[in-house]
Amino acid sequence: MTPLAPLYLLAAFAVAGPILFHLWRRTPRGRREFSTLMFLSPSPPRVTSRSRVEHWLLLLMRATVLCLLAMAFARPLWRTTTSGQEKPENEELIAVLVDNSASLRREGAWTDLQKRLKERLSQLPAAATVALFHFNEQWSADVDFAELKRLPAEERREVVKARLAELKPGWRGTNLGEALVRTASALQETQAEQAIPARLRIILASDLQAGSRLDALNGFEWPPDMRLELLVADASSTSNAGLQLVERNLDAGEDVLRVRVTNAANSRKEQFSLEWSGDASTAFPVYVPPGQSRTVIPPDRRGKPVTSLHLKGDDDDFDNTVHIAPAREESRLVIYCGSDSADDSNGPRFYLEGLFGAAQRYQIHVRGWREALAESKEEKPALVVLVEPDADAKDFVKEHLGRGGTVLIASGTASAASEALKQCGLTELDVTEATVKRDAMLGDIDFEHPLFAPFAESQFSDFTGIRFWKHRSLAGFTAETATGPHQGKVLARFDDKTPAFVEFKQERGRVWFLTGGWHPADSQLARSSKFPPLLFRILEQAAGDTVRAESLPVGSEIFWRLQGADPTTKGVVQTPTGAVSGVAINTPFSNTESPGLYTLEADGRTDVVAVNLAAAESQTAPLPLDQLEALGIRMGATESPEDLRRLRERERQLQIEELEHVQKLWRWGILIAIVLLLIETWVAGRRPTADV
Repeated sequence: MTPLAPLYLLAAFAVAGPILFHLWRRTPRGRREFSTLMFLSPSPPRVTSRSRVEHWLLLLMRATVLCLLAMAFARPLWRTTTSGQEKPENEELIAVLVDNSASLRREGAWTDLQKRLKERLSQLPAAATVALFHFNEQWSADVDFAELKRLPAEERREVVKARLAELKPGWRGTNLGEALVRTASALQETQAEQAIPARLRIILASDLQAGSRLDALNGFEWPPDMRLELLVADASSTSNAGLQLVERNLDAGEDVLRVRVTNAANSRKEQFSLEWSGDASTAFPVYVPPGQSRTVIPPDRRGKPVTSLHLKGDDDDFDNTVHIAPAREESRLVIYCGSDSADDSNGPRFYLEGLFGAAQRYQIHVRGWREALAESKEEKPALVVLVEPDADAKDFVKEHLGRGGTVLIASGTASAASEALKQCGLTELDVTEATVKRDAMLGDIDFEHPLFAPFAESQFSDFTGIRFWKHRSLAGFTAETATGPHQGKVLARFDDKTPAFVEFKQERGRVWFLTGGWHPADSQLARSSKFPPLLFRILEQAAGDTVRAESLPVGSEIFWRLQGADPTTKGVVQTPTGAVSGVAINTPFSNTESPGLYTLEADGRTDVVAVNLAAAESQTAPLPLDQLEALGIRMGATESPEDLRRLRERERQLQIEELEHVQKLWRWGILIAIVLLLIETWVAGRRPTADV
């Protein structure tokens, strides 16, 4: 007999308790002095051998009960010979992980990978359970272990081969780290369901290019009983150069197109050329040594409407083209309500028109409300600025808010601010001139709000250099409360805790109240470096513009840029491979699986977006294997002697646990202990009290 938990046998030492109780003798308590003995010397009692066991039967039963309980908790079992048919020698769980990222589009790479996979699958033991997964930027299961359980054993391998033949390289990047983590997790989940553990192995079929992402492996503990076997594809040529678009900063007026040419570290070529599609006369030589990159300005397009640039002289052309979306002609209409002219340097409109007139991304028109209505009744204003509101503009402002528009109030007096708030439907607010002893500064700003989020970084968050000479005060907005009438929210406060910027939700739109103006009579705001980004941010938020990169990687979501449109509107997306109709504009378009230009059409507007290959896919030099080993991955197709010893020990322990679970001898120990306790209670009750 063998105990499964031998440490519980230490509890058998508790048998000393009944023995000690049987040997223990009670001595009389208390002491009484007799006067007749006061002249005698005290003498200690003599030690005798009267401490002896008198009731051997009770002692034996009590000791036996304790021993039986200790044995029951130790979970005893009888060792038996294990049948050799319980576990085949070659039982193994194998996950085949196939890379189908864009770098496998190199000439000969995918063909070589498929050949290696077919040969390796034919060599695997017939009893091995083989699942199939593939990955690029995303991980996907083609034949997982759950599906294999539902299939007959003789059909499983054929299903895997059929699904493997359907795989093709795509255009996405390579997230190797996440793919390995998710595949290892799938193997562990299947292992947990096994009665007897099997050997675990991942067969990774990839080109192992240096541009693979491994960051997901940093916080993952690789299972010690799992091996990674590599099948590395060989392309026809090791030389590869790639072309990427360098993002321009249009807000800063940067309108120069730049591209980056990268050359793989193991490349054998270094002389290339750039040319626009369909125009060989624009060829421009580029010299890039292996392992380096160069940022260059491509040749002039000469006014031609070309939308792609090509890199010539490379062996593999899968990453030699960048698509460039044509410049988008956009305009924004800003309605200004005030009596000052655009030439008055002391008025707010002078600074507003000077700023918006220099915009690079949009063509921004600042118009008075009567002038704008007279010019075009169809163009909807992106922003309405109320400085000195016109009484006749009340209906216009109300209609603008009803459409979900935004109104910015920046009045120079308390009476004008009060009238502007009333035109927006905010009639319960009391506006007065604040008492400013010398000047006021912005001190408490909500950088979590989308309006001030771009200023959250430490190098941009300091507004204390902007002085306000005058500003208005709102009743009901104290230092302790952030809300007041009409559910206003304070986005910024002055250093005296009075509100500086308040947001109100009104009908479907919103009202922003700047209690201090930007003109010189009120503050230094118009002459500070914070004024341009703040006003452009206000305009972007008011227009509902989505900031989008000039070029998106394959697989990215494209957000529609249609401010004020009905969310139920359907649009049409023209992809490089065809058109997709009936696309809802309230959800981003995510079917961007190939590079090219994507045209989004809805509500009479057109938006062209360039989607290009991820830059990391051009890094086709081999990934050093020591990077994988440094992350704890155990490489090789077979286990080491230590792995085999650990696996056999685990199998032996699981077999013992299963045998103990079948026998359950501990139940008999507890049953005998209960019977002995009943007998002991009966025997003790039959004895005289003094004897027991």
